[in-house]
Amino acid sequence: MNNDDDNPINRALNLGPMATADYSKAVSTIVNNARNDSAKEDFTFARANIREVVENGNDAIAKLSVIADQSQNPRAFEVLAKLMDSMIAANKQLLDLQKEIRTIDKADMPQDEEAKKHVTNNLFVGSTSELQKMIEDMKKG
Repeated sequence: MNNDDDNPINRALNLGPMATADYSKAVSTIVNNARNDSAKEDFTFARANIREVVENGNDAIAKLSVIADQSQNPRAFEVLAKLMDSMIAANKQLLDLQKEIRTIDKADMPQDEEAKKHVTNNLFVGSTSELQKMIEDMKKG
């Protein structure tokens, strides 16, 4: 059995004994806060940045299309085409970000709620003869 008084870390930090339940509670609180806060904050930050790029890109496309049309320069049309490709990629990134945050939210869902949605194992409690009788009844009807 591990005694907290013999723990060198507790002695070095001058900490008293802590109950196991307190450790579990502290760890679960930290993990839940880290999961919930950081993923959502990162999602919000990334989404805002991508949306800003898309909005600015739409303005740039409008201006660049006028310039390309007026100049009839092949290079201007080439730059316009590349900008349009970049905008398509940014829109795809925004949609992928939505898909990823939903995956993260699903992974962060407490296990109890997840277990309610899916039945992975069935358990029969009874004797072998009862099980055989139940299987035979299922075959008949």
